[in-house]
Amino acid sequence: MKKISKAIYLIFFSVLSFCISAQALEVCGNFAQGELIRAKAQQAQHAFLDDKELSLLPDGTFIFAFSRDAKPASTLQIDNGENFTSYPLEVQKTSWDIQKINGVEPRKVEPTDADNRKIDKERHDLGRALSYKTSEPYWQKGFIMPVNKGRTSGNFGGQRVMNGKPKSPHQGMDIAAPEGSPVYASADGIVTLSDGEYFYTGNVVVIDHGQNLSTIYAHLKTRTVKKGNFVKQGDIIGHVGKTGRATGPHLHWGASVNNVRFRPHSLLDLNKKECRSF
Repeated sequence: MKKISKAIYLIFFSVLSFCISAQALEVCGNFAQGELIRAKAQQAQHAFLDDKELSLLPDGTFIFAFSRDAKPASTLQIDNGENFTSYPLEVQKTSWDIQKINGVEPRKVEPTDADNRKIDKERHDLGRALSYKTSEPYWQKGFIMPVNKGRTSGNFGGQRVMNGKPKSPHQGMDIAAPEGSPVYASADGIVTLSDGEYFYTGNVVVIDHGQNLSTIYAHLKTRTVKKGNFVKQGDIIGHVGKTGRATGPHLHWGASVNNVRFRPHSLLDLNKKECRSF
């Protein structure tokens, strides 16, 4: 009788251990404003961040980002078909710099009515490109810098003061480089926008890397890819320019996931981020 009881206990414990392991949640990245997070919840059927559903791979992998102005507390929810579990996440506040930019063409600071109509189209086109969802998770291979030689001339999230007038926070990082320098695809993906010259971004290319993760390349002098092209990491997609709202040659490199802009530099250590289990 004791042997049977012990056997039943071992079977129960093994099943319980498997269930706990299968439902484990691993979250990798810095819980701070403007950061990209990689996560995995085995057996998950749905995942939500603050009630917004996230794209899941068959193995339970998903990605999300905290916006520049994310609140101190966020909630990650996992539905495995039987249980709906909530995980509270504490989001650290990030200190953003203030960047003063002078010498900007007055029209680019205070657009005319005609300019605003162009801006509306630009926002529509960009929003549509950033909403594209490639099923293949190209992002899992990792990312590289899109310009080989250049210096950071503007950081993501910084408050921009143009010609003395406060403007919206910067939504990417600027890399100053000689005009005509090659711009490389930072990872494999599908080109969802290649157009210009837009009012703000000038000649711009957007690449979708899967699971609604996209990178943006703006102010290009030339574009060498077309919408619908598949590009490999390191392919030349254009050349550094100063089109749109720019005072000198540089690349504006932006990143978005689930229509949330985040610090693009956070892509570079995507597969090396520190992980924690819940």
